[in-house]
Amino acid sequence: MVRNFTILWIFYKKILIPALLFSLLISFWLPYRLETFGLSFLLILPVLHYFIYELRFKSEYYFYANLGFSRPFLWAGTIVLGLFVKIIILFL
Repeated sequence: MVRNFTILWIFYKKILIPALLFSLLISFWLPYRLETFGLSFLLILPVLHYFIYELRFKSEYYFYANLGFSRPFLWAGTIVLGLFVKIIILFL
């Protein structure tokens, strides 16, 4: 179980840090509100997933597939993570 979380952290680390930075940049560029940050994070996270893993590091999907994580599972995790952050920010 801990091994799976470690593997997923390695996968999402490449996406989360740039998504947070770009979302903060967009939310400061626009009138800063938490809703702006949540919406930009929700939109930027899948875009970065696409650019990083579908275009640049396409062969890394084989690494994660050998460990038991399919491409649809990783995409679903990206969408769920974005929605989770958006919902948390709505309640703040």
